[in-house]
Amino acid sequence: MSLTTETTAVPVSVTREEILQQLKGIRDLPTLPTVFAGILRALRNPNIPVKEVARVVEADQAISLKILQLINSSFYGLSRSVDSVHQAIVLLGAQTLKNVVISASVFKSLSGRESDEVFNRGLFWQHAMGCGMICRYLGNRLGVGRDEEGFIAGIIHDCGKVVLDRHFHDHLVRVVECVKRERISFYQAEQQELGISHTDIGAYLAETWSLPDKLVQVIARHHSFQPDLEHAELVALVQLSDMLARRYRVGSGGDDLVPALDPRVWGTLRLNPTDPEAWEEEIQGEIVKGKQLLNLMLT
Repeated sequence: MSLTTETTAVPVSVTREEILQQLKGIRDLPTLPTVFAGILRALRNPNIPVKEVARVVEADQAISLKILQLINSSFYGLSRSVDSVHQAIVLLGAQTLKNVVISASVFKSLSGRESDEVFNRGLFWQHAMGCGMICRYLGNRLGVGRDEEGFIAGIIHDCGKVVLDRHFHDHLVRVVECVKRERISFYQAEQQELGISHTDIGAYLAETWSLPDKLVQVIARHHSFQPDLEHAELVALVQLSDMLARRYRVGSGGDDLVPALDPRVWGTLRLNPTDPEAWEEEIQGEIVKGKQLLNLMLT
């Protein structure tokens, strides 16, 4: 069965595998701009000249402009203005530029649909950006997630919710009603009502985008952490950052509950539970910067 509309029915009793099979039939899943695939191909060659990487990015004028806006924002805090993609690569490195391209591409692909009373896109993006900024701050402090990987992981961890809204909206409504009725988390309501969650759907989307394996694992496992995961530190970082973003009421993750943190996260990140409290003022400052960055992303 192929999904070509946003309201195709999914029976409550359907299995996870059946829903994933229907997901594979969707013909208009969000796609990343061509420039993203080009960057991935180019950076497989560690000796590729900077000018070649710049040429790939500059083929997409909209993404190039967005990259320059982001790099010249307070987010990067550069001491001088950057007026070319080539210069940005020289200053920040190709890997950091790749992650800037990922973030700009994801926003371009997943934004656009208007909010409604069921799924508020504005609050969704506020939460995503808040989580990304907290990930970036903690990752830099702890040495987890190189070249802005923590930031990207935080931004995209809930991308499956956008697919639910866009292609399974009637079932998203059921999930939200269940959240309100039973006072449980969005994730628990998904499993109860649909037998699948945004983590499964988001991981599938990330695989179709050919995102790095570590980002796919973050999306798939940020609600089901295990210390022996290949990328356990990054998954733990996102789970902690998601919890903090909810504690600080940054946007909305689909419910107003603060999730319990897997206690093994603290050991994986070599943190004490009181550490984030000591850093709260700095974290709140990063959240404010994230709101400014979000305005850039969405314009």
